Amino acid sequence: IGNANVELADAATSAARKAWLRDRIKYLQTGIADMKARSFLVAEYDPFIVIPVHLLTATNDNYAPRVGDYAVVIYDQKLYPCIVGDGGPTFKAGEASLRMAKQLNPRATPYSRPVSDLKVTYLVFPNSRDTERGPPDYEKWRQRCGELLKEIGGLGAGYDLHVWENTFPKP
Repeated sequence: IGNANVELADAATSAARKAWLRDRIKYLQTGIADMKARSFLVAEYDPFIVIPVHLLTATNDNYAPRVGDYAVVIYDQKLYPCIVGDGGPTFKAGEASLRMAKQLNPRATPYSRPVSDLKVTYLVFPNSRDTERGPPDYEKWRQRCGELLKEIGGLGAGYDLHVWENTFPKP
């Protein structure tokens, strides 16, 4: 926005470019207001899974997952606490954030899946989401997933939930 304002103040900037810059500033300001009013997940930093949207919108199913529900991804004898973060296409199952994908396979990219075999399990805890929304709190997610796992028998000896480091850049 600052760079756009500098360019707007420049007499050499064309009228068409100034109109585009004003629209762009308005767009960015709207995005900033949205981010201040809501909490967003960022795929590169936040560990979450994506559920087919038809499951998220199932109105007659008390056991259907919802955005915000707690979940655990199980892969290669490791358990990763997370939440249901988004809804995706109905023809795809097994999507996750880039952060989760890179944890499973460091070579994963938005265009290269981390695992091609059916070796990843999503354990979703329906109706477990917090009533109050807030920014991602990985330690809280880990504790809550641990509690939910205990309700169904707990973890076996030698297993523990992964500890996510907050890698989001500090302002």
